[in-house]
Amino acid sequence: MSSARHLAACVVAGLVVGALVWSAWIGVPHSWRLMRSQHTVYSGLTRTQRDQAFIDAIPLRVDIFDFWRAWLRPGDRYWIQIPDEAFSANADKKLVVRSVAHLYLLPAIEATSLRNANVVLSWDADPGLLHLHYSEQYRAGLQLIFVSRIDRGG
Repeated sequence: MSSARHLAACVVAGLVVGALVWSAWIGVPHSWRLMRSQHTVYSGLTRTQRDQAFIDAIPLRVDIFDFWRAWLRPGDRYWIQIPDEAFSANADKKLVVRSVAHLYLLPAIEATSLRNANVVLSWDADPGLLHLHYSEQYRAGLQLIFVSRIDRGG
């Protein structure tokens, strides 16, 4: 490598390191203040209360996730049946519900397809429209909120 190229590489590396140091100098104090304030707000809550506060802040209905969670078993593979609806400028309701469910419904996991699921979780949707046979089905009152365990015949 020529000395000019070596010098240019050193200058670029120095600028990158300088930019990283400047970014840390500006951003880290703000991040620490934010984390301390969040710790103050949430440290007195139980794990369940923190999880529910997260859902409330989105905002979504926590009672639906609690209903689903009550009927799921560890190792279940669920499929979420929800109509396509707008939620915000950045995401539809299905994406937001699925994202929250990934964390809130653990240790159950979302199946990659309906064919790979053993449970259907329905939100404002009728699981009967999927034309599957269910071994168990639980409904949240008169709402179209269901947990339906798929009967795979074996």
